[in-house]
Amino acid sequence: MVIDEPDAYALEDIDEVGIGIFEPGSHLERSMDWARFSHVLFLVVTGWVMMFVLTIIIMIPMIGVIGLIGVLTNPWALIILTLAEFGFVIPIYRYVKKEGISFRSIGLKNMLSLKDIALGIVVGFLMLAANLVISYFMAQLIPGLGEDEQFFFPPSSEIEKLIWVSLWTVAMFAIVGLSEEIVFRGFLQRRMEMYYREKGSKNYKLRALVITSFIFAAIHLDIIGLFTRFVLGLFLGYLAQKRNYSIIGPTVAHGINNSVVVILALLLT
Repeated sequence: MVIDEPDAYALEDIDEVGIGIFEPGSHLERSMDWARFSHVLFLVVTGWVMMFVLTIIIMIPMIGVIGLIGVLTNPWALIILTLAEFGFVIPIYRYVKKEGISFRSIGLKNMLSLKDIALGIVVGFLMLAANLVISYFMAQLIPGLGEDEQFFFPPSSEIEKLIWVSLWTVAMFAIVGLSEEIVFRGFLQRRMEMYYREKGSKNYKLRALVITSFIFAAIHLDIIGLFTRFVLGLFLGYLAQKRNYSIIGPTVAHGINNSVVVILALLLT
């Protein structure tokens, strides 16, 4: 039997090898038993609830100006509503500060790595291709599916449309992509992997990848899009695993998929 070092997870998180001082537990939790992992799951659910609460708070003044239907169909309002995604990461931020561990433990490392960014671009377009293929076959199986996918009315003028697409793309990368990758890959999947590893599971990486991808898909509350998001989650989770849970690659891939899908929808209208 091979016994791992007690700080194996934290040691794996160190990218540069050289002279320095390693403080046990400073980069990542030293263990992940059920009590701690159940708390991790609770924080993910709490963040999800906070995101909805923040969405309602942001919507209230807008409803007073343009009404509920206006908020749900106005493209500019939709960009503003993406700010609610930050509510998702608030519990994770508090957890990291309370535990006294590094933000590297939730994937915020090597954020300027050209290799990770390049891999994110490649995986992003692979995800987009998978997304389009799955959507096509789903439309064949379920007639009429996708006819009302574009739920907002794009800006009328070409200049406004260009500005909106630019802002939407920034939001998909810097807000939605970043927030969700912190929560699902940097925080949840990594700790689920630690949990199953400590339980002695031989397939701990695969278990963490599949279960996290399913949670990622289910938490969007879209039954029709469940399988598509599950597959996209597999892409993102696998990339995160291969890059030692640096989330820059998955964030780029996530942003590409989300932004290009909407751009294609605009071009086809």
